[in-house]
Amino acid sequence: MELATIINFFIILFIFAIIPGPATFAVLSTSTQYSLIASILLATGVTVGDLFYTCAVLFSFSLFSEILTPIFIYIRILGAIYIAYLGLSLILKKPTKFKDQKIKKNLWIQFSLGLFLCLSNPKPMVFYFLVFPQFIDLNNITLKSSLIIMTVIATTVFLTLTMFGFLGQIIKKYLLKEKSLKLFNRISGILFIIVAYYLIKS
Repeated sequence: MELATIINFFIILFIFAIIPGPATFAVLSTSTQYSLIASILLATGVTVGDLFYTCAVLFSFSLFSEILTPIFIYIRILGAIYIAYLGLSLILKKPTKFKDQKIKKNLWIQFSLGLFLCLSNPKPMVFYFLVFPQFIDLNNITLKSSLIIMTVIATTVFLTLTMFGFLGQIIKKYLLKEKSLKLFNRISGILFIIVAYYLIKS
């Protein structure tokens, strides 16, 4: 692959990744409600999901779309229900000062939530199955170029979402009053419910 192609693809991917969506909202809220580590775990799950889509395009798994589509529907519904539950929990939650809560027992929950979000979100589906082939010549893909593409995608998606995790820490630092916390919980909860509605509707 030419360097110009890689740079152009990186720019398009970064713009697509930074556009607010279910994953960015989830990472931001997880960072503020729990910790930076929790948001990084969630971002890792999203990144793995993106790599799954990448493999699906590179290795022509799209041929099995008739089989995969019903599975994605069930994943989307289950993910939407869980996200809506998180939203309601935040709205009803009694405001307390932010602190890094222990998540040792919930490591896989954060990772799984990120994976669910990615696999059930139409946004990456549109990018990898429609936009992605416009920048990469899939007829001339080699093992080396495949590894380069996957590295660029994993690095860009993970670092972009991690940036939202750090943004959540900044928000946490300056939202210390009880009224502010209550308002933030409600806004976060509403955003989660909107994300759930978006996943079911799409």
